[in-house]
Amino acid sequence: MSYSCYTISPAKSDYVPIGTIEKFNDLDVYVSKPKGESKPFKKAILVCHDVFGCHPNTKQFCDLLAKAGYIVALPDYFRGKTAQVQSQGLQALVKFVLENFPAKLVMNDTLNVIKHLSSEYGAENFGFVGFCTGGVLGSKLCAIKDYDACVLIHYDPLQAENFEKSQCPVAFLPSREDQDPQPFIDVMKDKPFAEKNFQKRFSDMDHGFAASRGNWNDSLIFEKV
Repeated sequence: MSYSCYTISPAKSDYVPIGTIEKFNDLDVYVSKPKGESKPFKKAILVCHDVFGCHPNTKQFCDLLAKAGYIVALPDYFRGKTAQVQSQGLQALVKFVLENFPAKLVMNDTLNVIKHLSSEYGAENFGFVGFCTGGVLGSKLCAIKDYDACVLIHYDPLQAENFEKSQCPVAFLPSREDQDPQPFIDVMKDKPFAEKNFQKRFSDMDHGFAASRGNWNDSLIFEKV
């Protein structure tokens, strides 16, 4: 994990989300829909939060995507919990993630969200956006045929071999602290979608700027988002 993961607290936000909380089986999911449109919503994006869960910034990010014409689902993978960073340090943060973001459960939750969006909203095309720990999830989801694209933003440490199985293009948007994505792009160089893979480093931004740690009242940070 980056240094910011266990040293920077979540930003304060007075944003009022425009979406709603829905139950997908036993999972709370924040859903934001394009204004003035109705079912079917064929283009859907699933967003995975960072260690601070469904922070107002992350919901605002979802609302921005909805304004661009997508139905957006933000599952509460932590089921109401959130990390306590500065008071507990790196080891406690790792322990929290391992206990509250188990791979098998998270993957099952994600597949159920896809099914729900398909059956209830008529979604046919899926994209994924993952922040921090969500980037690790995205590195595994890109191997699932359901996804048309994955976007990984200031991601936690990734493994190149995960992208060898990718079935969709991936965009890597690291902050100044995060891994060089070139090795991940290199292992996808022979994929039919290789030219669609993308990387852009935000070298003036800290890890977490586009989600819970970003002060979106700062005009520069909001512009980058």
